[in-house]
Amino acid sequence: MASFSRSKLLRLLLAWGLGAALAGVWPAVPAAAPQNQEAPEIKSEETTPTFTVRAQRNEVLVRVIVRDANGNVVGGLTKDDFRLFDNGKPQSVTAFTVENNQPAPAGKPPAPAAATAKSAEPAEAEPVLALPERYVAFFFDDLVVSFEDMVRIREAAGKFIESSLQPTDRAGIFTSSGLGVLDFTGDRAKLREALANLRPRPRTLPAEYDCPPLTPYEAYLIDQQHDSLMLDIAKSEFIACACGGDPKHCLESESRPQSAALHAWNEHQIHSRQSIRVLLDLVRRLGSLPGQRSVLWLSQGFLTFDLHSDLNELTDRALREHVVINALDSRGLWVNVPGGEASEHNLLPFSSNLDNSIGPSMFARLDAYRETGRGMNQDVMAQVSHDTGGVFIRNTNDYDGGFRKAGALPEFSYLLAFSPQNLKYDGKFHKLKVELVKAGGLSVQARNGYFARNEALHPEERARQEIEDAVYSREEYQEFPVDLQTQFFKLSSTEARLSVMARVDAHAMHFRKEGDRNLVNLKMVCAAFDRDGNLVAGTQRNVDLSLRDATLAHLLSAGLNIRGQLKVSAGTYALRVVVYQIDSAQVTALNRTVEIPY
Repeated sequence: MASFSRSKLLRLLLAWGLGAALAGVWPAVPAAAPQNQEAPEIKSEETTPTFTVRAQRNEVLVRVIVRDANGNVVGGLTKDDFRLFDNGKPQSVTAFTVENNQPAPAGKPPAPAAATAKSAEPAEAEPVLALPERYVAFFFDDLVVSFEDMVRIREAAGKFIESSLQPTDRAGIFTSSGLGVLDFTGDRAKLREALANLRPRPRTLPAEYDCPPLTPYEAYLIDQQHDSLMLDIAKSEFIACACGGDPKHCLESESRPQSAALHAWNEHQIHSRQSIRVLLDLVRRLGSLPGQRSVLWLSQGFLTFDLHSDLNELTDRALREHVVINALDSRGLWVNVPGGEASEHNLLPFSSNLDNSIGPSMFARLDAYRETGRGMNQDVMAQVSHDTGGVFIRNTNDYDGGFRKAGALPEFSYLLAFSPQNLKYDGKFHKLKVELVKAGGLSVQARNGYFARNEALHPEERARQEIEDAVYSREEYQEFPVDLQTQFFKLSSTEARLSVMARVDAHAMHFRKEGDRNLVNLKMVCAAFDRDGNLVAGTQRNVDLSLRDATLAHLLSAGLNIRGQLKVSAGTYALRVVVYQIDSAQVTALNRTVEIPY
């Protein structure tokens, strides 16, 4: 948990421009001006400026998977192959990304990294840091899973780790209770140990609320829907379990079932919110890692009647962080058991008493309620996996095969973005539809809607998300020329200061004219990742230039240097440097491998 918390803290500092609190930075300084020439006015701040270009979009993301008649995923499609509708109105796709998750050919070496940082002594050879290519998070909902189901899914998870994880993969064990967590690692011995230590950790009601025994759906019907038939059944159950079937000795038969329903439903809501909150934190955690990212959610599900906004936030975050959530029903193949299963507080010990209090029609109705409740528990897993581009495996005892299907990413997926016009921030549901211009027997999997925000997202927050996307990606792209140089200085036998200098070609900078000044705003973010892809250090600089024409002419010939520094321990790191032009919303993102010897 320590590394998890530290990574979240570092990411927060990086996103808010407080990296200087970690390692200090050098202000951005252009090449020296010739004598008697006015120096440019430079403002270098640690606070995040207001972004006004790309950030003002109200962007909705939709991951789309296209399959043929045989269920095979289809690649090679383009933006023009799709049509997208919001509440029936056609939308313009403003951004389109093809995600190719096909495994690299066997034996293919990792792409060579750029030059290592320089020191006083030249390195004998350039290091190549093979960063993890895939992260798989096993999320065990241990608050609801039974002991028998936990044993089966632990065993299947262990087989999947041994047979399917590659040397460049990292896996982690996470739970809804927060106990028994193991952060991402490639150490299979640690993963096996963490799996062996997993246990069901159900939340239990006080003993006075065990009778009548109510499933969450039954409690919901009584407490929220005021279902009179379900209340009558609960009263009969209470008479059977508390009074030996004799209603004359049950003075609380009217009040106790309602009180039990209230507590059962509140307890279930607490569990549901906690599971979604932990899952959301896990998605954020994955968002700070490079490479492919997926969650394998192992649960029997839960009810989410009042949690639509929470689920919408989870889906939006997963799409934004490029995280696919796959789900597997931990119960495996199940059939309706008359009277309920043992895990559902069935009334078998009181069956003889219950026979005197409830008739066949009520028994049939109770079984129908419980079957409906089990199906509705699955809805949340089906929805989240569907909307994030994943799969939901249910009604099968082939746990090994289920793990193989749910542990894989789709070979191809398409991420579409659009900005709804005249969007009202009223929290209402918007129905989405994605279709192919030429279907030709192909089918489309995409989220079926989203909830509008209750308030507009601040432009600064939107821009920050876009910059974070660039920082945590491993893709290199240069929308304007930047020359990157790195150098380290040993502070001790185990620590060093890593210096980063980005020289920006001023010809590619988009200046805006205000009076006799030429203005431009840039941001540089530097992030160092360890071998497991964890962020270990980060810093950023905001640079505001205000130049007269003569000084601009000099800058065009000399270029602009932006410097930053990170304090790191000895070791090998993947350095990610992102330079962002605020006015034009252009980004250059570069990778370097840096080795600091002990």
